[in-house]
Amino acid sequence: MNKLIDRIFIPLSLFLIILRLIFISNTVLINDEAYYAIYARHLAWGYVDHGPVVAYLIKFFTLIWENSFTVRLGATTLMTIITVILYFFGKVYFNRQVGILLSLSMTANMLFHTNAIVITPDVPMTFFSILAIMYYYLAYCVDKKYIYIGGIMLGLAVLSKISALFPALGIALYPLLIKNKRHWFKNIHFYGSFVVALLIFLPFIIWNLQNDLAFVRNQGSHIYRGGGIPEFLKLWLGLAIVSGPLFFYFSVIRPFANLKEWKNISESVKYFTIVTVVPLFYFLGHSLFSKFELNWPAPAFISGLFLLGLQKNKSSFKLYYFQIIYSLLLIMIITIQTFKPILPIKGDADVTNRYYMYEGFTDSLKTYIDENPELQNVRIAANNFQIPSMINFYLNPSPEATCFSIGYQETLYLFLYPNYTLKGNDFIFIKHGMGEPEFLFDYFDKISALKKFKINRGDQNLSNFSLWYVKNYTGEK
Repeated sequence: MNKLIDRIFIPLSLFLIILRLIFISNTVLINDEAYYAIYARHLAWGYVDHGPVVAYLIKFFTLIWENSFTVRLGATTLMTIITVILYFFGKVYFNRQVGILLSLSMTANMLFHTNAIVITPDVPMTFFSILAIMYYYLAYCVDKKYIYIGGIMLGLAVLSKISALFPALGIALYPLLIKNKRHWFKNIHFYGSFVVALLIFLPFIIWNLQNDLAFVRNQGSHIYRGGGIPEFLKLWLGLAIVSGPLFFYFSVIRPFANLKEWKNISESVKYFTIVTVVPLFYFLGHSLFSKFELNWPAPAFISGLFLLGLQKNKSSFKLYYFQIIYSLLLIMIITIQTFKPILPIKGDADVTNRYYMYEGFTDSLKTYIDENPELQNVRIAANNFQIPSMINFYLNPSPEATCFSIGYQETLYLFLYPNYTLKGNDFIFIKHGMGEPEFLFDYFDKISALKKFKINRGDQNLSNFSLWYVKNYTGEK
């Protein structure tokens, strides 16, 4: 057992938990989080963007009190619980050092630190995917009794986010690829576990069938956005920077090395290699010709965590120290930059600007509407999901703000307030930018300018919003 790692494990883990609680207590929601918070106000078995688990997670933690802290508390809680589970999993089934490596590698990593302070569907997907990978490992290699728990966890992971299907495929393929595990194909409980997972996922399938395959259509338009080599390099370089060099190595490079050394690696490493390689093949291949967001390949890194914990156990700790120090520096730089900018970067290059994009806007909007009584019962609208979500969460207007989605992707708001039900209504339209909303001319009888807002962070202008009174919505042409 490495003595230094042993000594810093608990103090460092507690420090990062406290840091996260402080962070979520002192920052506003970013617009995506506000959107998922609106999910929780309108619970359903599915949404056009994702499965329903994130909505129910937020709902549970906001039952008594809804604010920025409680919306995110589920993220911090799940990410804390899973690090404890990882420690005991490693300690009981391998040794204490493996348990510490698994837990600390997740706790002190920017990739998973983000999951602990930003509530998105990636949070429950990560939580349940790790549990599914663990319980199927236990079923395959320790005791068959864990097979159905693995199925339950797998169902919840896929219900959280569809990309959990890729580790699921690796889990299912493992008995096929390992000769002495092929007896599982004669075991009815093997198939039963996947039936259980399917039954848990079934409500989302039914929701899609009832809603013209809305999720399928929406995701299809997302994952086939045009990309190429520049976008491919930007994606994987970004993942290397965020995850850290050693974590990236064990998630992206080491799995292929393990395939080359297949006859010389243990049964455990073979399992976690397969569960890592399957999603990795997909994300590497698909990102060559499609533009991916940074968090999309996360399933490969979830299972890569286990390879780091198991295979790093046999080699020098110098690189591991570097990985931890690097990740901690990255976490601290981002945290400090959020509250007191120290880096000379501006605009989209500064990811912490997302916490200030709406600073003062919602309060100023409320003041403006309060000062103009004729606007107080007029529905607010925009043409993206971010603006109405921030307004709905922080101002809670009645009627609720909506998104037209004119020439824009389908969102939750089209299901809550279909455009055809809004014909003949007037709106306060909020446009991102100062220019006239020319695209609305064909949809309204009259458009009048109301007010303009500039949002600044220090000496830099982050965003501009303009208010327009749009009269008599005639519907989409």
